[in-house]
Amino acid sequence: MRYSSMVVILILNVLLITACGTENGNIAQTVTPATVPATDITNTSVVPDDSNSELMETLIGKWKIDSIYAYGVGGSKNDEQDIKGLIGTGIVFTSDSIKFGNEAEEKPIFYRVSKSSDESFLSDIDWIKESTMGTDLNPQTLKEISLYEDRKYENFYYGNGNITYYTDEGELILDQDGDLFLLVKMKN
Repeated sequence: MRYSSMVVILILNVLLITACGTENGNIAQTVTPATVPATDITNTSVVPDDSNSELMETLIGKWKIDSIYAYGVGGSKNDEQDIKGLIGTGIVFTSDSIKFGNEAEEKPIFYRVSKSSDESFLSDIDWIKESTMGTDLNPQTLKEISLYEDRKYENFYYGNGNITYYTDEGELILDQDGDLFLLVKMKN
């Protein structure tokens, strides 16, 4: 009896090993990228949009964190002390860099503008809805400005100030470690 059990286990192992090593044909897909005229490619948007250049002109400059806009639901890394410390922090956006507070300038930086309906919109729209429930913000109208370390938008910039939202009211809101802060532009 013991011998027959071992034979059955051996046969099952052989079947398992050979089944894992078989191929079901070539499953690789060929993806043909859409051709985009060179005039439509900028470092500010994947989706060409006339309003993006205007948005980037608005973004470039000196900003400061004015106030908490909304506490993030479930994902905030900030405690009250962190939030108080962030209020008044300066942020400088240039065409190819960011400087957050007293940190060193990060360069090069590439900006990507995405609408909330775009596949490239990084944020969880449901999280934004929950977090901004007590405000008049309409998450469906947001434009997300995310920062990347490369022109192909493959290497996301994980430093401070990496995601901001532009509202239909013309406000700029920073997502900093799971809480949303209102930014105000400083006069030069």
